Amino acid sequence: MPTPAMQPQSLDGLSDQLVFVNLDLTCWSGKKTLTPEDLGLDRTQLPPETLVSLGEKQLIDPEALRTFTSIRSAARRRCLAVGTRFLGGYAVPVAKAPALLAELDALGQRYQDARAAFLAGYDDQLAAWTQQQPQEWQKLIRDALVPVEYVGGRLSFAVQAMRFAAPDPAVVTHDGLNQALSSLGDQVFHEVGQLAREALERSFQGKDAVTRRALSPLASIRDKLDGLAFLDRRFRAVVGEIDRLVSQVSAQGPIAHGVLAALTQFFSLAAQPAGLRTWAANASVWQAPQAFLGLPDPPAATPASSVDPAEAAKKPTFIPAPEPASASTVDADAPASIEDTESDTSTPAPAPTVDAEADPLTLHWKPVVKAVEEVMTSVEASAESTESTPAPAPATDDAWFF
Repeated sequence: MPTPAMQPQSLDGLSDQLVFVNLDLTCWSGKKTLTPEDLGLDRTQLPPETLVSLGEKQLIDPEALRTFTSIRSAARRRCLAVGTRFLGGYAVPVAKAPALLAELDALGQRYQDARAAFLAGYDDQLAAWTQQQPQEWQKLIRDALVPVEYVGGRLSFAVQAMRFAAPDPAVVTHDGLNQALSSLGDQVFHEVGQLAREALERSFQGKDAVTRRALSPLASIRDKLDGLAFLDRRFRAVVGEIDRLVSQVSAQGPIAHGVLAALTQFFSLAAQPAGLRTWAANASVWQAPQAFLGLPDPPAATPASSVDPAEAAKKPTFIPAPEPASASTVDADAPASIEDTESDTSTPAPAPTVDAEADPLTLHWKPVVKAVEEVMTSVEASAESTESTPAPAPATDDAWFF
């Protein structure tokens, strides 16, 4: 049974906060199925087509079509940067929808311009590609050519945006939509896991130091979760942890030592959706002693770089803006559903990368633990000094802050 922090919202509650964005994009592959006749083979002497396939023949230079697939991938990445996959499209926060739709319109114009240019030179490109092939195989292309009108119909870019609401229960009663809504939080965690795995492999694993550019994926994850925080309160815990980690980064110089270890540990955790969900679900409990005792926020860890602390203090710490979505490799040709990607439970939990005594993720809790111990000692001393009925022994279960 979900905890209150993970309780799914109703469609009526989300309809005012989400916009459904559908990408209706098609690209021509430039290929046709290779037949036995193309190779001069007797079809009756071959295994059935249900058993084997001869493959495909490329009718045109693949580079001539790369622009269309690149624009399609860029549009998907733009949607994933601010929203999450939902019902074959994307659920996008209302506040982020206008900017996203403007970006998609710009991509759509690029697509249409590229389409017009490609169709205008279609015959010339076919001839050039055919001439590049060995003479004995050029007939394969000539016999399979398709008219330009057909190709034009296979190249399309359209975007639809709509608000949605539950149907009248008197007309339709079905629980499928509520089930899809209840899984949105886990879907977002899965997408964050993809970003984290990519960042971990590209920028952190095996590195002794990194530049501030390596923080760009962290900013992307933060922006995505912050915009979708109304879906799941666990997202706020992750956003807060990212802010805490970035506050420890020096304004200048490389990121190394304990700060780098803490960032690597975070990406290792975020790369496993199940682990990050568990951590985020309990983060508010772990933070309880700090708020309960009214203690100040813990000081940031000492910067790992060699920059003079006095100079560093004069410069604000900031997260670099996320890299443009088109520069990312995430979801390069992602399907509408994420079910064919890695399973959340198939990846083992990350091994600790930092010594427990020096781990920046836990080091700042030592003052909290000490304060709790002092409070408990004071209570015990007070109980021993009175002649009245002894007070109950202080609670010793400290699991609420570890």
